[in-house]
Amino acid sequence: MKPTYYKALWHNCNRCRIHYMSDEPHLRAHLCDECWNTIPHFKVNKPIAKRPTKKPGRSDYSLSDILLYTVGNLLCLTVIGYYLWFR
Repeated sequence: MKPTYYKALWHNCNRCRIHYMSDEPHLRAHLCDECWNTIPHFKVNKPIAKRPTKKPGRSDYSLSDILLYTVGNLLCLTVIGYYLWFR
């Protein structure tokens, strides 16, 4: 039976450029242990759920807003039609 040897994986630190050994260097952004411990680490808390301001299925416009918009468009179309047909 052959003895199992540890395969040495040497990498360069991105910050101080020394050689260090790690199996998975991407987990610590290719930083050695000393550089990893000197950078600040921030803990992300669970985000606060935002409540919707409007009810689902309801539009932002009321019926009177829609009617006024439609009447305004019809008035504009009648003015344009008047100038195209009678002038």
